[in-house]
Amino acid sequence: MKKLIALLLCLMMSLSLMTAAVAENEVPNLANTYFAYGYDVGFWMDYFFHFYDEVPGFGKVFYAGYALNQIVYTGTYEVVAEEKGYACWPDRASAAAAEEGAEIPTGTAPYTVIFYDFDGNEIDRCAMDETHIYNDMETLTGIGGGNAVYNLDTDPENSAFANEYKGEQAVSILSLINPEDETATLDLKVNGKYDDLVVMYVEGTFAMNEDQTEIVLTPNDESDAGATVTKNEDGTYTYVSTDGDEVTLTVVKEAEVAYALKGQIPVPGMDGVNADMICELYDDGTALIYADFMGNRMDIDKGTYEIDMTTYSFVLHLETAGDLTTEGYAADMVLNYKAEDVQPFGAIEQTLAFVTE
Repeated sequence: MKKLIALLLCLMMSLSLMTAAVAENEVPNLANTYFAYGYDVGFWMDYFFHFYDEVPGFGKVFYAGYALNQIVYTGTYEVVAEEKGYACWPDRASAAAAEEGAEIPTGTAPYTVIFYDFDGNEIDRCAMDETHIYNDMETLTGIGGGNAVYNLDTDPENSAFANEYKGEQAVSILSLINPEDETATLDLKVNGKYDDLVVMYVEGTFAMNEDQTEIVLTPNDESDAGATVTKNEDGTYTYVSTDGDEVTLTVVKEAEVAYALKGQIPVPGMDGVNADMICELYDDGTALIYADFMGNRMDIDKGTYEIDMTTYSFVLHLETAGDLTTEGYAADMVLNYKAEDVQPFGAIEQTLAFVTE
């Protein structure tokens, strides 16, 4: 009897493993696919997911570009054969019907996409089938792109979203620098490519082992030097090029906010709704102006700044708005920002007040 029970248990376990294997093999392969959603608000507003194949050392990587690539998320993903419910509008016209009391369509899809940051922490998850992603996520969301059905783009090169795909931001996964030469940097990108300025400017693709301790750089041009980059126990990296150059690199330290000014700006496509408009001045002398709506950031302008010690004002040199100087002093300081055309906001004329906290 014991032998029979043991045999039955083994058979049940085998069947269970086979079922799991079949389910795993049946999930959609998202590698090199785009899922997109868009609508016309006087200009084409769009949102999309780009799913990459395996990026060595990081796994299956995704890029989410919302609101003309102004709101960006990156990380890794997996698709599991788990049903998940959703509540999504199929298009913008249907969503507009909500103002007349229409209820949002609901349903259940056979698969779940799970999104992670590069440290392995789950960001969010949503339902999907073979040709749709039902984006009703609360964390991985974007202004105007929530509770919407994103469709598989079967012809990315010729679709209405092609320009935004091309505008995908090359987000850095790892940035290294030579502490003795701030112009000597190495950036590994989310799309599996790199920019190497350690010795001379080289572009190419990289490969990395699973524990991310060894990186192999392969240049696009065979006449350029490649390199191997090894992580040391003290957290530094040793860069050795195929030409024999050897350099010690360190991880780029992110600049911290030294000062901030804040106001509000209308959210495009959402009448009567405002987002925070924030100007951050960093301790490395750089400046960034962006809109923040429920945790979603949309870049507006960037540049550099310095402090005029005779007037105790900030002098900003911005790419779009040009040179601007704050007015007032201390808690009464303001920045009058003006730009003719910043998509998707259009013309901007807003006053930002100094943040004292």
